[in-house]
Amino acid sequence: MFSPPGLVATLVVALTLAVDSAPAQEIQPAPLSQRDVPISVDSGPVTNPGKGAAVVFSTVVKVPEAPWLRLAFDVAQLAGNPATGTGSYLQITSLLDGAVQVLDGVSVAQWRYTSAYFNGGAVRVELIAEPGVGPNRIVMSRVVAGEPGQGQRSICGSTDDRVLSSDLRVARALPIGCTAWIIDDCNRCMLTAGHCSGDLEVIEFNVPLSTGGGDLQHPPPEDQYAVDAVSLQTNGGAGIGNDWSYFGCFPNPVTGLSPGEAQGSWFTLEQLPQADGRDIRITGFGTTQSPVPEQWNQAQKTHVGPYFAFFGTTVQYQVDTTGGNSGSPVIDETTGRAIGIHTHGGCGMEAGNSGTGINHPGLTAALASPTGVCEPNGPVFVFPGGLPKIFFPDGTTVLNVLVLPNGQEIPEPGTGVFHYDAGAGEIAISMTQTSPDVYEVAVPVMPCQTRVRYYFSVRTTDGRQFTDPPSAPAATHEAVVAAALRTIADLDFESAPGWSVQDIDLDTGSWERGVPATEGLRGTPLTDQDGSGQCWLTGNEPDQDVDGGPTILISPEFDLSGTSDPTLSYARWFFNDDGDDRLVIELSDDGGATWTTAEDLSPSIGWIVASVRIADFVALTDRFRVRFSVSDNPSDSVTEAAIDRFKIEEYLCQTCLADIDRDGDVDTEDFFAFIVAFVTGDAAADVNGDGSIDTSDFFAFISAFAEGCP
Repeated sequence: MFSPPGLVATLVVALTLAVDSAPAQEIQPAPLSQRDVPISVDSGPVTNPGKGAAVVFSTVVKVPEAPWLRLAFDVAQLAGNPATGTGSYLQITSLLDGAVQVLDGVSVAQWRYTSAYFNGGAVRVELIAEPGVGPNRIVMSRVVAGEPGQGQRSICGSTDDRVLSSDLRVARALPIGCTAWIIDDCNRCMLTAGHCSGDLEVIEFNVPLSTGGGDLQHPPPEDQYAVDAVSLQTNGGAGIGNDWSYFGCFPNPVTGLSPGEAQGSWFTLEQLPQADGRDIRITGFGTTQSPVPEQWNQAQKTHVGPYFAFFGTTVQYQVDTTGGNSGSPVIDETTGRAIGIHTHGGCGMEAGNSGTGINHPGLTAALASPTGVCEPNGPVFVFPGGLPKIFFPDGTTVLNVLVLPNGQEIPEPGTGVFHYDAGAGEIAISMTQTSPDVYEVAVPVMPCQTRVRYYFSVRTTDGRQFTDPPSAPAATHEAVVAAALRTIADLDFESAPGWSVQDIDLDTGSWERGVPATEGLRGTPLTDQDGSGQCWLTGNEPDQDVDGGPTILISPEFDLSGTSDPTLSYARWFFNDDGDDRLVIELSDDGGATWTTAEDLSPSIGWIVASVRIADFVALTDRFRVRFSVSDNPSDSVTEAAIDRFKIEEYLCQTCLADIDRDGDVDTEDFFAFIVAFVTGDAAADVNGDGSIDTSDFFAFISAFAEGCP
């Protein structure tokens, strides 16, 4: 294919700058400048003997000259009355601006026994009890007090061109000093950088300007939210293009609203467009230096600049940022949608700042499996016939969907919608409601081999929309348009004939097949991926991981001759604590004499199911092999890998399922080949392509054999 020389040169320069600048780039949090101040507060056991709610203990906590305070409770015993639903609570009031936070026994635990941030150096703490409940008690031995502080710069040019902004979707994350933002999953949870997750406790919206000296000022407690630690999924930050966190917040104890409900606005996620120079916007809470006004320090600011590089899961752009911008949304200015998470600054190297793309497989997996407060609580989607891996090209595939009420979440009749994207953008089709809560939809006619992403949605009686998968369209179901699915290999690694291991300069951590160890874990999976028990994994001994290497896992040969477009899929686990090692997947079409790299991967979180279109890399011969290589050179980190659920499948546009030997004819040789495959459990006998070999395959073969090839 011909490419204009100018375009080629531009891409080469962009990628060279991106690679050369990556090691010099810096992550961009701006942790709060703060100190612990010792105090001594103990209410002792207190009760209310009266007839109405009353203050049973009150004190003022002061730290002179502090720009802000945050309380920390050693003990917060707040008794309740289950019969009446009433009980004791804390009322905390800023003496500077009158901001108030109320915490009961549930919400103080959600806030991890701390308070919101309060402006000024003094707060009043009141313990208010209902009559007849108790005893109640609070104990505090320290208070967190703010101090002035500034972070690092990464400005793309000679001046800081950011301007003040007020995007309702973007929040300040404390005490780490990062940026977070609301997304369009079902519970309106949030994203930020992975390296911001270690000290992620409070999220602030509608943040005011800082003081004239640059000291942070905080919004009232009704605009502050406690992070749900159970909801947090993150890779902790493993370098450029590999740095993400997904989490949610508890409802605000003052308003009872979640961030999405209170702000009423969120970002739609979008897969990365090509780096064509379009404008990118970064909005966040970066620090400032003179001549920028100190009141702008870690207040919300925004800037637009060119999007110049995209490779793998890395996006790069020339947009002004500073410390505190870590976690900001990378916004495609042409669509207003978020394509990534800003994580690293590097404009000082005359290249650009960097982020992690929404296409990161670990992030995609997390979005598809939310936890904690991010877990969906809307109507339940049920698929009685399952969800097929193939859609028939002639439009005869019909999907059946049950959308069932879930508590107070009642589906609005007639609002079920089937959304699909066959490569030309999303199309929505209203499903036919055949009876209460029951829908069906016929998948449209599409060309064979089309890869389709799809999801379902319904509206509830209170006007909210819910989807399956919950974070759609960021995560979707997938299918391929085909007449049939042929399975060439399907391995759960309970046995592994023909597989081998080659170690080169390896000290410890060779590939081995077995049940994952459960003691002395250092980055290994707790279980295999498919639940069968065994998988291939490195260093399956207590306190052992890969050192030196590489250690190489090599498959036997598979016969792909006569296939047209087979796909390799496998489940992988890859942990590396400092992000500098790689898991490399290579393919061979000559039995291993030569190899072609299909994937060169950085670490990720949890098991990830990946797929590779084989014909994109090698010829389809009868000597196809795969190998998985991992090393730790130099031996300075914890590195572990695992492989499971290995499959090679082919989507067929014309069905001749009885042609077992794939010679183009159906004859007695095919009959005997099927019998042998059926008895031995060979994947060739899986005629109906459902992943198992049983009597249904036998009858499917007899029917296909009688029909012959078209």
